[in-house]
Amino acid sequence: MMQPAIDQSRILIRDGLETDIPFCLELQSDYQTEHVWQMTVQELTDQIQISYRRQRLPRPLNAAHETDPRHLEMAIRRRHCFVVVQDRNSHQILAFISMRVDETSEIAYLQDIVVDRPYRRQSLGSRLVNAARVWARENELRQIMFEIATTNYPCIQFAQDQGFVFCGFNDRHLPSREIAVFFSVSV
Repeated sequence: MMQPAIDQSRILIRDGLETDIPFCLELQSDYQTEHVWQMTVQELTDQIQISYRRQRLPRPLNAAHETDPRHLEMAIRRRHCFVVVQDRNSHQILAFISMRVDETSEIAYLQDIVVDRPYRRQSLGSRLVNAARVWARENELRQIMFEIATTNYPCIQFAQDQGFVFCGFNDRHLPSREIAVFFSVSV
């Protein structure tokens, strides 16, 4: 059941603290999708063709984004990003985003973005991405790279809606053994 619309004046977007980690891990990160990105690889003599297409599933898939607590602990360190959305009145954590930085390439890798289920579709995710862009700009990074499982079609759509564009994949990147697709946006 959807919560009533959040009064945006009650929202506080701030740097995450170590004490926020347990609350972030409690957020409902589940999602349901009727589509996935299906990858096809065709190896020819002089080329490799890789294509993705949206594939409708025979029945809805229920899944959840698993946040690794180590990602959040590492994000608290200097030059990593951990931002939370908090209700000013109740002090409840409603959402968070975390990014790690590759200083050599000047790229931030968006690892986690979670909006608690009751607070979705109220622009909290967009506000977090905007905060991440500001953070990346202030830290003189040139790009944000978003890594997403091919089964997380709602997140793929969200990334595209936020201006991220497809830029690659890794079929051995995620611990869940799913294919990760990468989207990027210049800062």
